[in-house]
Amino acid sequence: MKYSRVFTSVFIVSTLLFGWTHFVLAEGTTSDDINTLNQEIELKQHSIDQLNRQIEEYRKKIEQKQSQTNSLINEIDIIENRIAKTKLDIESAQSQIDLVNSQIALIEREIHELEETLEKDRELISTILLEVQIQDHSLPFQLFFSTDSFSEFFDDLEHLESLSTDLKKAVDTARVSKEEYLFKRENEQGKKNQLVSLSQSLEKEQQNLSEVVGAKETLLSTTQASESAFKALLYDVRQEQTYVNQQIALLQDEIEGKLNEHDSIGDSSILSWPLDPTIRGISTYFHDPTYPFRNLFEHSGLDLPAPTGTPVGSAAPGYIAWTKVGSLYGNYVMVIHTNGFATLYAHLSRIDVVPDQFVARGDQIGAVGSTGFSTGPHLHFEIRKNGIPTDPISYLIAY
Repeated sequence: MKYSRVFTSVFIVSTLLFGWTHFVLAEGTTSDDINTLNQEIELKQHSIDQLNRQIEEYRKKIEQKQSQTNSLINEIDIIENRIAKTKLDIESAQSQIDLVNSQIALIEREIHELEETLEKDRELISTILLEVQIQDHSLPFQLFFSTDSFSEFFDDLEHLESLSTDLKKAVDTARVSKEEYLFKRENEQGKKNQLVSLSQSLEKEQQNLSEVVGAKETLLSTTQASESAFKALLYDVRQEQTYVNQQIALLQDEIEGKLNEHDSIGDSSILSWPLDPTIRGISTYFHDPTYPFRNLFEHSGLDLPAPTGTPVGSAAPGYIAWTKVGSLYGNYVMVIHTNGFATLYAHLSRIDVVPDQFVARGDQIGAVGSTGFSTGPHLHFEIRKNGIPTDPISYLIAY
C-alpha cells in the first residue's frame, strides 16, 4: 500500500503547519502601522533629547550667575534664565506626554497583532490535537491490516512522531506569544501610570512658571529697578530674619512657662494645618530648590496659596509672641507653643490677635494676604524647633 491513512493525516497537518508558518512569518514582519509609530517615537525622543540639552545649558547659566555677587541685575538675570528654563521644562514635559501616548499606541497595535497570532495558534493546536486523536485510535488496526511490509510500518511510526513534534512546537510557540502578550499588557499599564506622573509634572512646571514670572515682577516693583533699593531690601530682609531668630530664643522659655500652667494644652508637637492645604495645594516647600529667590535666602517654610481673606488658624495651643510688619514677611504673627515649638504666619491681609494673647488650636489669628515680599495671595507658614526653622511636613497632622 503506497499511502496509509497515517501518512494522509500527517500530510494534512503538515499542510496546516506550512500555512501557519507563512502566517507567523507574515505576522513577524513589522506592519506599516508599527513602522510609522516607531519612526514617530524616534523623532519625538530626538526632540526631547535636544530640549534636555538646552535645559542643561540654562541650568549651568543659573549656577554661574548664582556664584556671582548679589545685585539687582544679576538677580534679574537669574530669574530670566529660570523663566526660559521653566518654559523649556514645560515643553519637555508636554513632549514626553506625546511620546508616551505614541508608545502606548505602539503597544496597543502590537497587542492587537499578538491577539491575532494567539487565535491562529489556538486554531492550529486544536487541529493537530484532532489529528493526533484520530491516529491514536486508528493506528494499531491501520498498521496491522494496511501495511505491506515492516519497512512501511516503521515509516508510519516516524510520521506519528513527527506529528507529536509539530504539536510540541505549536504549543511552545503559543506559550511564547502568550508571555509576550502579558508583558506588553504590563508595559502598557506602566506607560499609562507614567502618563499620569508626567501630567502632574506638567501642571507643577506651569505653576512654577507663573511663580517665577511673578517673582520678577515683584522684585522690579519692590525695588523700582534701583540697585540701591535692592541693596536696602536685602539688608532689611536679613535684619528681619536675624530679629526673628533672636526674639524666639529670648521668649521661648518665658512663654513656655506660662503655657505649662494650662492643664489642657495637649501635645504641641502635633501640629494642625493653619488652613486647608487642598484649596490650592502647596506652591513652595521647605528649602525648595525651585524657590525664585533662593539665591538671596532659603525658603524656610511652606507656601499655601489661597484667596485673600481665607481664615488662618493657630496650628496648636500657644501664646502670641508678637504681631509685626516687615519687609520680608509683611503682616506676620509668631506663636510660641510648648516643647520648644514656635510657628510663624506671614503675608497676612489682616491680623486678628494681639501679643500675649492665648490661642487654642484652630483659633483664627488672621487672614491670607500678599503683604511684604510676596508674589501673590498665600500663607507663608514656618515651624521652628528651639528657634531653628524645620520642615513643617514632619510635624503636621496628615490631612
